[in-house]
Amino acid sequence: MGAIVEPFDAPAPDAAPLDTSRAPTQALLELLDRDGHVRQSYPVHQWPLRVGRSLGNDVVVTDPNMAASHFSIAPVPAGFALVVGDTRNGLLIGRRRLRSGDSAVLDTTAEHVDLTAGRTRMRLRLADHALAPELPLAPTTTLARRAAPMLLAALVVLAGLLFGTWLNSDPDGLTRAAGNTLLTAFVGAAVWCGAWALLSKTFTRQAHFGWHLRVFLYSSLALMAVNALPPLLAFAFSWPWISDFAFMGDIFVTATALYFHLLAVEPARHRILKWVAVTCAAVGVALTLWFNVQRTDLLGDELYMNHLFPPALRIARPVSSDAFIDGLAPLKAALDKKTKEPGVGDDAGRSDEED
Repeated sequence: MGAIVEPFDAPAPDAAPLDTSRAPTQALLELLDRDGHVRQSYPVHQWPLRVGRSLGNDVVVTDPNMAASHFSIAPVPAGFALVVGDTRNGLLIGRRRLRSGDSAVLDTTAEHVDLTAGRTRMRLRLADHALAPELPLAPTTTLARRAAPMLLAALVVLAGLLFGTWLNSDPDGLTRAAGNTLLTAFVGAAVWCGAWALLSKTFTRQAHFGWHLRVFLYSSLALMAVNALPPLLAFAFSWPWISDFAFMGDIFVTATALYFHLLAVEPARHRILKWVAVTCAAVGVALTLWFNVQRTDLLGDELYMNHLFPPALRIARPVSSDAFIDGLAPLKAALDKKTKEPGVGDDAGRSDEED
């Protein structure tokens, strides 16, 4: 026997439920991924807006670090107020932390409001917020135009490496030394850029190998420049302190390269990555200065300027022999004082004789 279906009256056209999708959009709540890209967006058609894990909220977020009713937003005479619900983790508005039960009036003069509830990053756009201007499309470039600067940088780096190998090698072993240099350069670049590409792929789902290769090539050019220019300037102007502290250029270039490499791994954290690079540079300079003092009792990296270039590159005026001898007088006094101090070897020899 079939089921009995009782008749029912169809609702009148004017009794249809309200289609909220046709209501004007009051705001837009966007859920962001770790790279700052929009993962989901929820248009707000009426207030208040309730956000949390409970199904009774207007926006349900399955974040275990969020409360059942994490926060709500409603209009007030001063604008829009956010009230934090019963949560142990609180909520971040930009960098300002609110605890359970706290409330705050949202800023309507910016482009948006950044919110962090639990481990979920959100962006709230109100109707009163200013709309950011349209960004122009990046000009499309052919593969040849994109690869030409990289190829030129690679040729300059290889030429510099081969030139240094030629200066430091005997004629008989030049071929083998040049081959080792080229092999080391290619393998090192492939391993270095491949490791960074794997890290980028892990965190952003894109390898960015071309980006890391550009950073490697341009930073290599910068390192070659900071290694060649300070000794030349020190020789030309008689400024030995330039070559004494040339290691700072290497550290700053390395820290800058680290920043751009990390930028492909965490593209949405520019400020944090800048502080990471600055901290690494400061630590590197401090450690190098400390090691120099331990090694030579001097802050500089060299005991004396030992770089000789063609005399035609000399810009500083020459010093006469008498002036040079007079300038050695303080050094003679310091050496005489040093010779009068008992050495460790003398103490050891004296104790052996006494024994």
